[in-house]
Amino acid sequence: MSAADAIGRAYGCAFCITGKEQAVSQYIEQVCDDAHAIVARKAVLKTVQDEAITVDKILYPGYVFFEAPAHGEHRIPQNANIISILASSGTGDWRLYGEDAKLVKWLFSYDGLLPFSQAIKEGDFVRILSGPLKDTETNIICFDKHRERALVAVTFCNRLVKTWLKYEILEKV
Repeated sequence: MSAADAIGRAYGCAFCITGKEQAVSQYIEQVCDDAHAIVARKAVLKTVQDEAITVDKILYPGYVFFEAPAHGEHRIPQNANIISILASSGTGDWRLYGEDAKLVKWLFSYDGLLPFSQAIKEGDFVRILSGPLKDTETNIICFDKHRERALVAVTFCNRLVKTWLKYEILEKV
């Protein structure tokens, strides 16, 4: 499967010094006129002096993703913060393929910043999205914020069973 999408763009990845992702992203855009670079981040809530604020957290420390025309070499000049441009084993090709390319294309659809998911709270009715309980609908009993889990009760073999599930696999109904 080709890494190029319908408009002739392909996706690549630079491995860099952790903490220098934003500088590398800016550098790639400065030295490559036809490339666009992002640092994958997610919006998270942080409590500062009893006030909730939104901050960005880097999803993949040490990695910067870029898109560029699918044709060409796209050599990114060496930079003190760039360790290497990841390449396909065997061919040395900078383009990402398969699931890697799909993930980066998806990140670009959000311009690298993944927003908050729809909030769920105690008592909300939710659907389980994966695992052996997939498509089961139940209520949230309580949360463990530190472990990012929710306690739910499901009927299993005619018994009500309580179990902890990760937030990511729950969807508000």
